[in-house]
Amino acid sequence: MPRKKGMLTTTLVTAVSLSVALTGCSSQSTDAPAAGKSTSTGKPVTLKMFHFMEAEAGPTLKDINKRFHEKYPNITIEYENAPTDQYQTTIKTRFASGDAPDIIGVFPGTWKDPFVKAGYLMDLSDRPWVSRLQQGALDMESKDGKVYGLPLDQNAIGVIYNKKIFKDLNLTIPKTWNEFLKAADTIKAANITPIALGLKDLWVTQIIPYAMAPSAIYRDSKTFDKDMYDGKATFANSPWKKMMEDYTMMDAKGYFNKGALGTSYDQMVQLMATGKAAMEIMGNWGLPPILAANPQADLGMFPLPYAEEGKQVYVSSAIALGLGANAKTKYPDEVKLYLDFWAEPANNAQLLTQAKAFPVFKDVKPELDATLKELVPYLNVGTYNFLDQNWPAGVQDTMFKGIQNVMVDGGKSFPIDSMLKDMDKVFTEKKGQ
Repeated sequence: MPRKKGMLTTTLVTAVSLSVALTGCSSQSTDAPAAGKSTSTGKPVTLKMFHFMEAEAGPTLKDINKRFHEKYPNITIEYENAPTDQYQTTIKTRFASGDAPDIIGVFPGTWKDPFVKAGYLMDLSDRPWVSRLQQGALDMESKDGKVYGLPLDQNAIGVIYNKKIFKDLNLTIPKTWNEFLKAADTIKAANITPIALGLKDLWVTQIIPYAMAPSAIYRDSKTFDKDMYDGKATFANSPWKKMMEDYTMMDAKGYFNKGALGTSYDQMVQLMATGKAAMEIMGNWGLPPILAANPQADLGMFPLPYAEEGKQVYVSSAIALGLGANAKTKYPDEVKLYLDFWAEPANNAQLLTQAKAFPVFKDVKPELDATLKELVPYLNVGTYNFLDQNWPAGVQDTMFKGIQNVMVDGGKSFPIDSMLKDMDKVFTEKKGQ
């Protein structure tokens, strides 16, 4: 049945939270397990954790696990990672087979709803960190008034660019789509790849349309998702068609690196780190790997200006990492201790600094990276969450494969219309589940 009132369209990065985030790092006391008290029994326990956070938060994850074990020597974390585009299918299978780990990655929004309905996720409403969350973050990890995930950070998608290349070519930050395309032409004429793109990794396929949609759709049609659930709108008869046409147009004009379909995300990072590409359309999580490969890289970030002259540019921004618990874990107290540890202000601030991300807690105020600060004025204009967070399960996977098929030859073999019809079909079939 159509999903109406329960659908979440909360803007996660607000002007208030972001302006506050520009102050110094907070030093509040850590959370104690007072509300809904959790304690360790002292008996040796191994908690199994399955997540997708290695690429974004690997160093912090390892340090958190080490220090947690030092604080609770009887508890050991056994971690297993999966790429984002493989994680969703794998965790569903493991829950269905009764082999789910104790601690899992929880995507925000509609992704978690079937897991809540099936009774897979632990109710975390009594945890002491719940009251500290920004409202938008809390909403995205809640269902029917109960909290099922601990959000850890917020991300934004934009254009990461090489400042030196822009300076050498006398380029300014483009404010419109036409200006962006002209900048790409100038970069290409200098024999530099304008935009690095690695479509071999399925999850990368979605980033460009996610960056386009807030300005192309949600700035002027804020009820588009609700209209989709109500059967009043479709992907096929919406700005999605023009978005995909412009996506393939950029490929046809040679703005992407050659062989983008066979290029991995890691290779995409190297193109940016070595200065062989001037830009990449990516979330702020793309900054650390570039800087790890080349600490001297001078990077900036601006929103993809997918808008005409005089029109506002909106930014795609949403909850990124989340932790949840298996409702049937044999060690509920120990699991809660682990989640509480991640929520401690100092630990959360460490993650935000390492991952170069925005806060979700009202009392965690890290000093933002200079590149992130560049994006703040644009975020304060307008944002919309990552699209799949409001979609039924299955639509995102259909989009992944559809984009790859369209990009083979610009839609000649597999037309854009076919991709969008497939997405509409899955949306209609799954929206009541």
